[in-house]
Parts: sequence; C-alpha cells; structure tokens
Amino acid sequence: MPEQTKNIFLKLQKARDIIKKSNVKKVGHNDYSNFDYYTPEQVENLVDKACKDTKTICLTSLKADEYGYFQILDFVDLEDPNGQLHFELRTKHGQMKATNEAQQMGGTDTYSERYIKMKVFQIKDNNLDPDSTSGKEEARPKQDNLKATCKVHNVPMIQKWSDKKQKYYWYHRNEEGQMCFGKGYLEKKG
Repeated sequence: MPEQTKNIFLKLQKARDIIKKSNVKKVGHNDYSNFDYYTPEQVENLVDKACKDTKTICLTSLKADEYGYFQILDFVDLEDPNGQLHFELRTKHGQMKATNEAQQMGGTDTYSERYIKMKVFQIKDNNLDPDSTSGKEEARPKQDNLKATCKVHNVPMIQKWSDKKQKYYWYHRNEEGQMCFGKGYLEKKG
C-alpha cells in the first residue's frame, strides 16, 4: 500500500477518534417525533475541528445522474493532496412547504452533506436507529392513567414524553395537520 494511501486512512481514523471524544450534546429538537438530534452546524463544527487537527479537508458537492441526486465527499490530506478518499451517498430532493425550488435544493444539499459527514466520521445518532431505545424509557416517570379531549376541536388528545422538558404533554393534529396543544380536559381511563 502506498504511503500516501496509508496516511489518509490513519488521518481519517484519528479524525473519527477526535469526534468520538468531543462529547457534544445534541441541540436540535424535533417536536413532531419528539427527539433530539445533531444540527447541521454541530456536525460541521465537529468535522471542521477534526479536519484542522489532522491537517485534512472535506470537499462536498451535490450531484445528479440518471438515478437521481447524490452527495459526494472527498477527504483530502492537506500535507499530501494525492492522499484522498472519495465517498458518495444517495439522497432525495427535499420537499419543504412555502419554499421555492432553489431553497429546496439548498435544503437537500445541507442535509445530505450532514448525513454523509455523519456516515464518514461515524457520528452516531441513536434516534435514527429504529431498534434503539437509548435507555430513555427508564428515566420517565410512570404515565398517568388519563385520557384527554381537546375542548376546541372535541377530539381525543395523545400524551407524549418530552426529553427536552422532562415531562409529558398532550396534543393532537388538527385538520391541517398542525399540532394543537390546547385546552384539553382530562378524565380517568376505563
């Protein structure tokens, strides 16, 4: 194996170790599915620091071919530009309400870049693993045996746990699909 190839793999391993030891807490929160996540800015900052410390750089670009969109990432050794690793990750065109085509492509680029960096640098997010429970269920207090009905819409409400606020909350989705938290009345189940 040529020395430059060996060095780039060692640098990638060192960058991954730097990120694993960083102990960064997730600051993004998805209210709809109720989980915390790494924001694109957090992933960018983690990767940027690891690259600076290993004298490497990531070059990313959103591309398209006859099969659809894909994000590429070239991991380059700044001390030996011949030392490079190339990665590709397929993606879909993002659909965001109240945005134009250029904004949707920008969102597609931003999020596919985040996911390819998470993959390459092994930034794990257990919320994306359907088999993961992350031990959060044990930390929750016992759920009351209650049901709620929204006084505004006269429909049943759902009780969910908020990891961010560390408590249960009630909501339902209205006709437009928006969350309604409001003005419910409670009664004992069964």
